[in-house]
Amino acid sequence: MGNSWEYKVLTLKSEKGNWLNWSAVPPDEEATRLINREGSQGWELVNAVAISAAQPLRLFFKRPR
Repeated sequence: MGNSWEYKVLTLKSEKGNWLNWSAVPPDEEATRLINREGSQGWELVNAVAISAAQPLRLFFKRPR
């Protein structure tokens, strides 16, 4: 049997619920800091999904148990 994984989902929301509003988008530095923080805890980002511009961005991570 292969590795056993655990998973984590983080949701990034805009301030006003509208990703088209530039002031509502988290700065690249902030998003990078968040992903690096998770990486330092052993999480690997495997996917990022936003159904539409008005929806939150969901980040999917995994790591071995």
